[in-house]
Amino acid sequence: MFGKLSWEAVPFHEPIVMVTIAMIALGGLALFAAITYFKKWTYLWTEWLTSVDHKKIGVMYIIVAMVMLLRGFADAIMMRTQLAMATEGSPGYLPPEHYAQIITAHGVIMIIFMAMPFFTGLMNLAVPLQIGARDVAFPFLNSLSFWLLVSGVVLINLSLGVGEFAKTGWVAYPPLSGLQYSPGVGMDYYIWALQLSGLGTTLTGVNFLATVLKMRTPGMKLMDMPIFTWTCTWANDLIVSSFTIL
Repeated sequence: MFGKLSWEAVPFHEPIVMVTIAMIALGGLALFAAITYFKKWTYLWTEWLTSVDHKKIGVMYIIVAMVMLLRGFADAIMMRTQLAMATEGSPGYLPPEHYAQIITAHGVIMIIFMAMPFFTGLMNLAVPLQIGARDVAFPFLNSLSFWLLVSGVVLINLSLGVGEFAKTGWVAYPPLSGLQYSPGVGMDYYIWALQLSGLGTTLTGVNFLATVLKMRTPGMKLMDMPIFTWTCTWANDLIVSSFTIL
C-alpha cells in the first residue's frame, strides 16, 4: 500500500528532525486542545473550512502562505547556519543528505507553497470586488483549489518526519531526479506535492479567467479594469498555459 515507504524510512537516528517533529506535534495538540476548549469546531467548520466565500478563502490562502513562510524561513536559517559552520576541517552540523533535502524543500516551499498562495489570496480578496462581481465564477471550485493546495502542504511537511524529501534541488532536473539517483521516497513526495498544488493552481487560473471575462459589472470593459486585475488576469493566463504542461 505504501510502496517504498516503510518504518526504515523514518529518520529516528536524526535528532534535529525528531525534535522538530516533536515540537510540531506538541504545537498541533495545543491548537487542537484550544479549539476544543473554546468550542470553536462548529464555527470553524461552517464559517471557514467549508466556506465558498471568496474573501474567506483568500484569508485562508494567506494564512497557509504565512505558515509556510515560517517553514521556509526555518529552512533558510538552517542552510545559512550550515554554511557558516562548515569549514575545511569540519563538515558542519548537517549531514549532506539532510542539507540537500533542506535546499530542495526551501525552494519548493517559498515559490509554490508561499509566494503563489499569497498571490492567490490577494487575488481572491481583491479581484471580484474590483470588477463588481458577487463572487468568482465557480465558488466550489475555488474551495477545491484551496484544499488541493493544503494537501500538497501536508505532504511536503509530512516528508520531514515520515521518509524524506527530494535531494535534487528545487527544480529537480534529471538524471538526479530519476530512479537511479533518487531511489527513495523523496521524489514521490516532491511529485505528489507539486501535482496536487499545481492542479489547484490550474483550476484557480481557469476560475479567475472565467470570472474576469464573464462576470464584470455591466458597462465595465476590459480596458476599464484596475491594473491589479489586469496583473492577475495575465498571471492566470500564464498559469493555465504553464501548469498544464507541468
